Amino acid sequence: MPPPRASPTETAKRGRKLIETLGSAGLPAVEGDARAVERWLAEFEAANVGRIPSEQLARWLGWQDDGTFVSSPEDGIKVDVPFEEQRGPARAHARKGGLDGWRETISQLADFPVPRVAVAAALAAPLLKPLGLNSFTLDISSRSTKGKTTALQCALSVWADPSEHASAMSNWRTTLYAIEKRLNLVRGIVTVFDETMAVTDDTLIDEVLYQLPMNHGKARSGGAFGNMLPWETILLSSGERPALSFTTSQGAAARILGTTIAPFGDGGGATAAAVREGVLAHHGHAGPEFIQYILSGLAQPNGRDRLKEHHRTLVDEFRGSGDMTQRRAPMVAVLALAELLACRIGLLPYEPLGHDVWRGLFTAHNPTDKRPDMALDVVREYVAGHAHELFSVTRAAMHEKPPYSGWLGVLSTKDGVTEVALLPERVRKILADADYSLDAVVGSWVDDGYLKTLKSQRPAHLVPRRFDGVRAKCLAFTPEGMPFGDDEVAA
Repeated sequence: MPPPRASPTETAKRGRKLIETLGSAGLPAVEGDARAVERWLAEFEAANVGRIPSEQLARWLGWQDDGTFVSSPEDGIKVDVPFEEQRGPARAHARKGGLDGWRETISQLADFPVPRVAVAAALAAPLLKPLGLNSFTLDISSRSTKGKTTALQCALSVWADPSEHASAMSNWRTTLYAIEKRLNLVRGIVTVFDETMAVTDDTLIDEVLYQLPMNHGKARSGGAFGNMLPWETILLSSGERPALSFTTSQGAAARILGTTIAPFGDGGGATAAAVREGVLAHHGHAGPEFIQYILSGLAQPNGRDRLKEHHRTLVDEFRGSGDMTQRRAPMVAVLALAELLACRIGLLPYEPLGHDVWRGLFTAHNPTDKRPDMALDVVREYVAGHAHELFSVTRAAMHEKPPYSGWLGVLSTKDGVTEVALLPERVRKILADADYSLDAVVGSWVDDGYLKTLKSQRPAHLVPRRFDGVRAKCLAFTPEGMPFGDDEVAA
């Protein structure tokens, strides 16, 4: 006898969809009978409403439509996921060992901020919904053998089996649709993808980083079953190469928290090994324990408002003065809030990280954001190939005419130091052709000392330069920003 199959009630009310479901189950139903089958089922249901057994089903893990939270198929509610590929990861959200054993293991992380942040992210995932925050990415990148995977396993152990052989731990060597299905499994539970270097197409990570904060997958034509799959999660990613290095999207840095600090430092190998062994033996307990605390708090009068106010206070603490720090602040704040609450109830056996630690990790200049350097390389390459478009005193003395496209900028030498100053609109077009935005990277160029500035100018990084009888504001690069040797000047 074939196993019973469950279908949404709404399927029985839509004849064509009903026939598709019955046909996929091997039943002799054809489209011409759709209306008759739909009517027969409706009459059967009405006649047997008191006899047909009902069973609560969950189509995903995490927050349900009725406000409940399903942490695991072991919660007593049947989890019937829509995709076959989701069954393994769903089963991996299981419990082993005990909460005390997990807590004792995690206590070894007290002196290691990066794996602690990963654990905080796992606890923060269910806070996204009540706080009204979109999904985002936490990226941990560093050299090999520095404990990146172990840090992710610590985080995953909050909800699931963190073994590399269990299906809860995913790998970047996959397809976009497969990633969307994996994300679709959860609404308020962390998702883990390890090893960015395993990706076969760099644009895959770019697409995921872009799509993730939208909380749904790509729109697919024809009303496909996998059209705009919803999710709600914090994506944990790791690799030797930062996730941001895979994208030229100018808004990506504001949607990702990244760190290049080695999770267990240079001398933490023994601790990493002990922690890994501990979370493999004890996992799946902390998340359900934490969500019960959150649910009890939300059930109190004004509970949701108090949670939001606590989060807003932390956002103000981490906001900073720059545009990028302000955009990252809500994400940093939800991680800090999750750790603070978990420490308060004794779930985490250490003191919360100080605000200065959080600021140092994420709200300052992001070292994993290599796009300003990548954009500058584009400009350097262009200048190297178009040096004849730079105005110079030598060219003026030789009465050279401007190139057909006009001067790119001016090349000048003072006290033996050569300066390249470029017209901003030319730079803007050069970068746009390579899918970069000048406005998105120029601030980093200034911060890194690649551009000269004058306080009297507005903006300070556009300084006046004279060439070919014209005075114009230019991007004047320092020798560090645009090296240009004497040989090139002489040419």
